[in-house]
Amino acid sequence: MGSGCLVLVDGWNHYVSALRCFGYGPAAKFPIDRLALHVAAETGADTVSAAAVVMALPDRNRPGEAPEFHAWRKRLRKLGNYGVRHERARFSYHPLACTQCSTSLERSVTCGNCGTPNATAGRRKEKGADIRLASLALRGAWQQEYSTLIVLSQDSDFGPMVQEVKKVHQSQGRRYALYSAFPTCARTDHEHRPIPGTRELPLDPGVYSALIDRPSTHVTDRSTVL
Repeated sequence: MGSGCLVLVDGWNHYVSALRCFGYGPAAKFPIDRLALHVAAETGADTVSAAAVVMALPDRNRPGEAPEFHAWRKRLRKLGNYGVRHERARFSYHPLACTQCSTSLERSVTCGNCGTPNATAGRRKEKGADIRLASLALRGAWQQEYSTLIVLSQDSDFGPMVQEVKKVHQSQGRRYALYSAFPTCARTDHEHRPIPGTRELPLDPGVYSALIDRPSTHVTDRSTVL
């Protein structure tokens, strides 16, 4: 098996999964640099050749979106200092309406206890992230940049991409290994499943917490082993 390992992160999918399993605090830490090194070591890869997060940022010019935009931009810029590249997708915004009668709804709900306005869910949809991640995986396969691919996601839509990546490696006569990594917990109402066609790398609460407690590390540093 070659030593090159490409780690691709489906940003919002991973964040939402971590949020559901571990809560806001651990999920917001978003320790992708340490996660990349950890999952690469789990597969037996010698090095991480590259790591990227494919993720849309909220539109800071829209009402109520600026705080979230600045928070995520800060996290992603910090990751960039440690070798994790941010590949941009975009959000499309749409009016909120009642699913029953189509009446227009407000974009925020005011807490009855403290009066804090909270943004409602479902106001936006990420566009282009799946295509961008798939193009990175396929381009890297064609250019023989990696032999191990790890996708931090549970999105079954990546199943066809995985099959195409396999075909590329097979056409080149190269060995390969394909994995999906994702948060897991004890709750039975949470789905914990790999991307079809990949081997699974579950991330339990203990692993996630331990990685958060470790210092940030450059993902391509060959001297670092997690």
